[in-house]
Amino acid sequence: MRLQHGFSLVEVLITLLVLKVGLLGILAAQTVALRQVQDATQRTQAVALSYALLSELRANQSLRTTVGQRVTQYTELPAVTVCSPPATCSAEQLADAQLHHLFSSFQSQHVSRFYEPEFCLQSLGAAVRLDISWQQRAYSAEASGQPCTGGNGRSGFTVQSRWR
Repeated sequence: MRLQHGFSLVEVLITLLVLKVGLLGILAAQTVALRQVQDATQRTQAVALSYALLSELRANQSLRTTVGQRVTQYTELPAVTVCSPPATCSAEQLADAQLHHLFSSFQSQHVSRFYEPEFCLQSLGAAVRLDISWQQRAYSAEASGQPCTGGNGRSGFTVQSRWR
């Protein structure tokens, strides 16, 4: 045999196969990382929204009765009463306006970041418990389970705050 120069076709094909497997591994890792970033973004937005809701509840405790037990993106918000300077708003009218402002801004700004968000508010005497859950983007089917709880295909958490 004469001296060979270069690579054989088999060597080139094996090199391409190894390179392809490596690139597919990098692509899979990037997909997983992107999904984790999306979940972290959703969790961060949910935490910010929960603290905004708790701040509103601390400011006007009659908001607890207006919010009800469970709020989703499909919950019909109360009508906002416009109070002019000669007439003052009652605490309930102010609570309706706060709730409408909070969730209408949530629906317009954050609905693209959350899938099927749910908020459950429970009054515990001098404390309030807020459960928040949302459907993960990776799960396209409707997740089953109790409202406002994490589970199969849903992420969520609970925040509890004391008033005094």
